[in-house]
Amino acid sequence: MVVALGLGTAGWLGVAYLLSNIHPTLPAKAALLAVWAIALMGTAWPVLLAVHRRFWGEPTPWTVWRQGAWVGAFGATAAWLQMNRLFNIVWAIVVAGVFVVIEIILSLRARQEAHNDD
Repeated sequence: MVVALGLGTAGWLGVAYLLSNIHPTLPAKAALLAVWAIALMGTAWPVLLAVHRRFWGEPTPWTVWRQGAWVGAFGATAAWLQMNRLFNIVWAIVVAGVFVVIEIILSLRARQEAHNDD
C-alpha cells in the first residue's frame, strides 16, 4: 500500500509539474504519458485491492499490480490518442476490450497453474 501511495503521489506531482512548467516538446509529451500512467497505476491500486477483497476475496499482490498497470496503460493510451485528436468512444471501447481480454487470458492461465500445483 505504501508503494502504491508513493507511486500515485509522485505521479500526480510529476503530472502537475510537467503541465505547469514544461514546454510541450516530444520528450516532454513522452514524459507526461509516463508519469500519467504511473499516477493512474498508483491511484488505481488501492481501489482495485478494495474491489477484489469485497467481491472475490484476498487477491495475490501481482494480480492487483497487473490490473493497476492495465489502468495506467489504458489512461496513457487514451491520452496519447487524445493528443493526436483520434480519441473517441469507439477507440476507448476497442482499447479497453483488448486490455480486458488480455487480463482474462492471464487470469485464467494463473488460475490453471495454481490448480495444477495443488
